[in-house]
Amino acid sequence: MRLGLCFDGFYSIQEMAELARLADQAGMESIWMSDHLCFRDCLTSSMAFLGATKRISVVPAPLSPYSRHPIISAMAIATLEEFAPGRVMATAGTGNAAALEEAGMKVTRPLKTMREYVHILRAFLSGETVNFHGEVFTVNGAKMGFHPASPIRIYMTAVKPKMLRLSGEIGDGVLFSAGCAPKYIARCVEEVSKGAARGGKARRETDVAAFITTAVSHDPKEAIEASKTFLAYVFRNKHHAENIRMGGGKVDQESLAAAITKRDWEGAKKLISDEVVFAHSITGTPRECRMRLDEFAHHGLDLPILLPMGTQEARRRVVDLVREL
Repeated sequence: MRLGLCFDGFYSIQEMAELARLADQAGMESIWMSDHLCFRDCLTSSMAFLGATKRISVVPAPLSPYSRHPIISAMAIATLEEFAPGRVMATAGTGNAAALEEAGMKVTRPLKTMREYVHILRAFLSGETVNFHGEVFTVNGAKMGFHPASPIRIYMTAVKPKMLRLSGEIGDGVLFSAGCAPKYIARCVEEVSKGAARGGKARRETDVAAFITTAVSHDPKEAIEASKTFLAYVFRNKHHAENIRMGGGKVDQESLAAAITKRDWEGAKKLISDEVVFAHSITGTPRECRMRLDEFAHHGLDLPILLPMGTQEARRRVVDLVREL
């Protein structure tokens, strides 16, 4: 089974670099560094991980058109690739709408914006002189002074149907948000397949990956508590309503959003039930987590990407689980 490891940026760069080295030694395929506003930066962190490892691929995720112009993203990706040839991929996505709005950036016309963004990003990374006059972006003859020697795979983040279809159509891969229940993942894969067909591609030509919140402990209660904070952070976003419904649980998203805005993490955790944790994550004892991983994979994922929760010791246990597999 192909497996990746994801960092949310909520803990120190030193802790993440240690886990990156362990993941490299364990034979994991890739490291994905989330770009959560107000936390550790995905691009500078990715460079640190490349420097700390020998063979594993590193992917900043996602690069948002609302916070980074495509030329800025292209410069960063090309620099990472120059430092570690063959070990870098890119992910483009709108980003967390709630977090962007808190920072004064608004997500508008996401489908058109993402289509233009990916087109321009590919052109820059291919070394083209870019003249582009779209509805969202304008580029007047800019060209990278250096570019990767080989094509960079670009994944697209998506949760809702139209963006899933766009990702299948124009992306090299699609990345689902952490917190997606297996049944919702299966529905998402169907939409990606429709988009791939629209783009004249077979479904297998679009790699399907997903972040999966993961907490491993011989004490199930410890594992459950470790997963609740991050799921609370994710589920404040309204676009997860259908995902939550298909997971079989209920979440008061309005109250959750209010608690996160106030940084009331304990209050937010109380709004996430144990049942919601089990439905939307890999959480429990090592044996339970192995069984749960199989369930996620059997719902259409090509690449499960484990997002380790809890203390650093608990996060190491996630890598240990992979090593045993």
